[in-house]
Amino acid sequence: MNTFINDVRFNFLFIDRYSFGRTWVYPESRLPYNMLRYIIKGSAAFFVDKEEVRVHPGEIIYLPQDSTLSCHALGDEFEFYSIRFAASVQYGGGNILEDYYQIPTVVKDQEGQAREYFEHIYNWVRAEEQSKMFWVRGYLDILIGYVISKGKTKTHVTGRGQHLEDDYSLEKLKLRIQKSDNRMDSRIQLVVDYLNTHTTEVCSVQKMSEMAGLSESRFRTLFRQQVGKKPSEYLNEIRVMAAARRLLVSGDNVSDIAYSLGYNDVNYFIRIFKKYFCMTPKQYRDTARE
Repeated sequence: MNTFINDVRFNFLFIDRYSFGRTWVYPESRLPYNMLRYIIKGSAAFFVDKEEVRVHPGEIIYLPQDSTLSCHALGDEFEFYSIRFAASVQYGGGNILEDYYQIPTVVKDQEGQAREYFEHIYNWVRAEEQSKMFWVRGYLDILIGYVISKGKTKTHVTGRGQHLEDDYSLEKLKLRIQKSDNRMDSRIQLVVDYLNTHTTEVCSVQKMSEMAGLSESRFRTLFRQQVGKKPSEYLNEIRVMAAARRLLVSGDNVSDIAYSLGYNDVNYFIRIFKKYFCMTPKQYRDTARE
């Protein structure tokens, strides 16, 4: 196995479980990360770079970074897991999973194995154990391996033809990475991992910079270069996603949810939530229950 590919790491960003009604619509937007969604119940139409893909229970849809996505439910209930992740190596004009591994857009989980991997990641992220990030990373790697292997069974090439195909794909990756060497700094990776597993903890930029062992100004600059957004913007996104889940699975009022996630001003929390979901927390909860 090529050591170059072994060095590529997939960084876990976020996971949640969502449940929507017939009115659910996800407006078109560009994805700044990769996503895998496991369909638990119902069906939906996904438009990936304008191409329609219909998904059904027991299927996994792969949504690549930098693609445009819009989707809507096709029935009264639509429920799915969604995992966000990014490759440790970024390069322009391509995607490692597509270019080298030929990962398909949709994979059928006939044995139910993949659902178990999603559930393990979902549960470990919420566990109160120091070891949880190791479990999360491990199961994410297993899940990606599962999807790759299922895709390969449909387009399997044997013998020398497979080696030539792999070598050609590998050379294309190397050239792209040489042009855009954007490996995530380990200090920023540490902070990203921490934020994604401590969504209810109040974490100032000063604390993040101390965690990374950098001055605050240097941390802000490096974080934005590596992650593509300000630390405060990234933290808001993580918290809002956690709030969305709480709104769906609990009866907690909006103010309690806001305070538990470190928002002292409920009105500010509502404005931030509306920025990401195009509706207020109350509207989001009411729409999901229709």
